[in-house]
Amino acid sequence: MRRFFVFALRAVTFGLLCAGLLGGCAATSTAQEPAAPAAGAPAAASPAPAAAPAFALDGRIAVRYGEESLSGKFAWTHAPERDQLSLATPLGNQLAQIMRDAAGVTLINSRQEQYRAPDVETLTEQQLGWRLPLVGLTDWIRGRAQDARSPVTRDTQGRLTELKEAGWVIAYTYNGADTLPQRLILNYPRAEKPLEIRLALDGWGAP
Repeated sequence: MRRFFVFALRAVTFGLLCAGLLGGCAATSTAQEPAAPAAGAPAAASPAPAAAPAFALDGRIAVRYGEESLSGKFAWTHAPERDQLSLATPLGNQLAQIMRDAAGVTLINSRQEQYRAPDVETLTEQQLGWRLPLVGLTDWIRGRAQDARSPVTRDTQGRLTELKEAGWVIAYTYNGADTLPQRLILNYPRAEKPLEIRLALDGWGAP
C-alpha cells in the first residue's frame, strides 16, 4: 500500500530538492560543539559522547527509496525524554507528526489518524515506507558518533566527514569553519530497497 506521505509530496521531484541541498542552503548556526579529537586519532580512544542536549532544529529533507522519492520540510524539537518531529510539504502544509516519549512512538497523519509502535524506525517504515533513524540522528546531526568504536573519517579540523553506525553510512559537509554540519547524506544498505535520506539543516535554536 502506498503511504500517504509519498502521494502528498510526489509532485515535487527529488532532483529539485537535491539540487537545492547540494547547491547551497541557509547556513547553520555557528554554535560551537566541544572540540573533536584530532584527525587520525583512533575512534576507540575517544570518550563516549554525552547524551544529546535539548535543541530545536528545522531544515529540508529528501528521501529516495527504491523507485520512490519525496521531499519536503521538517521541524524537530528534541529533549532527552521526548521528541516531536513535524514533516511538511515544500509549501508548508503539514503531513505528519512523530512524537516519542517513555510510552513509545506516535505518528499522526494529515487525516489525524494515529499509529503507535515501540520505536521510530519501525513506525516510519510501516507508515511511510522508509525508516527514519531518529534516535541516532540526535547525535549524528551534531557530527558525533553514538559509539566511540564506530568507524569514522575526519577532516583536518577533526570534524566527521563519514560515519558508519547502526547499519547506516552518513556523509557530512560543513559551512566554512562551523563545527556543526550543514548537510548530511544517510544511506542504509541493509534496506530491502536502496534508501537514501538527505538533510539540509537550516536553523538551530532552543526548544
